[in-house]
Amino acid sequence: MAYDVFLVSANEDRDTAKLIARRLRALKFKVWFDQKQVDETFDAKDARNAMNSTSMLVLWSENAVKSDWVRAAASVGHSRPGTLVQMALDKTIPYEPFRTNKRFSIASMTSRKTPEGFYQAVDELGSRDGRTDLREWMGYGSKDEDERADWLAAHPEDPLALHAKAQREKELGKKPAPAPEAQGAAALAAASLKGTNGNGHRPVAGVKIAEAARPTAATIRQADADMGIGWGTIGGIVVAIGAMLVLAWVFRSQPLTSEMRASMPAISNGTPVAMTCPAGQVPRSLVNQVLQPGAIVDDTTE
Repeated sequence: MAYDVFLVSANEDRDTAKLIARRLRALKFKVWFDQKQVDETFDAKDARNAMNSTSMLVLWSENAVKSDWVRAAASVGHSRPGTLVQMALDKTIPYEPFRTNKRFSIASMTSRKTPEGFYQAVDELGSRDGRTDLREWMGYGSKDEDERADWLAAHPEDPLALHAKAQREKELGKKPAPAPEAQGAAALAAASLKGTNGNGHRPVAGVKIAEAARPTAATIRQADADMGIGWGTIGGIVVAIGAMLVLAWVFRSQPLTSEMRASMPAISNGTPVAMTCPAGQVPRSLVNQVLQPGAIVDDTTE
């Protein structure tokens, strides 16, 4: 995410930093500020957010000059020309190269008192984002409605004016404009439909693409016909399965009856066995007599 201001302060100066962040956000600046930060290491995530910010605002103080995190962040801001903006919370002078850069004094700033240094710093931050006359806006009170309206009309592209416009539309019940990402998706969808009606056919002249893309009676009938063919195929499969089950029941295996057993040749008949087995491999007992139940006798050596 891109930010307008990357706010840097020591942990001990967190209350003042919160006040400054709240004031800047009221002016519709996008401010990065980690009010729960306790780590003194300026890590890769901090560096990425700093590089994605238009300006880096450093709050120098007796505590800040002792903070490794503040010094590391300020060094990153200093490495990018035209990025670093400095405020002084007390009379402490930071070391080089920051001591020679301009610092806006806000030593006496409170929730009810705004020192001149804060107005100057806001003008500096606003100029980097192409914003003007923010000092004038901050000078209006809650009763200066006409002056505020004139200011917004004179700065229609300022984030303050855009926010006010969105609020009015919300009160009137209008839907907000789609985000740039949604607009891009809609443009791609329109481009994909350009020259066709969504069914691969060119729309009739004078008919809008959205209207041409609506399903016609013919397409609905065709869809119904396709669905009918599908159901017909399924029905045929079901009938075939049923027929196979019926045939399997009709021609199912029958249990052997006594008559069927009598008509079948018995393997105890020596003559068929002798006819089917090669000579010399049939025991003589099978040829000369019918097999009878009894003990097994090894007569292959006779």
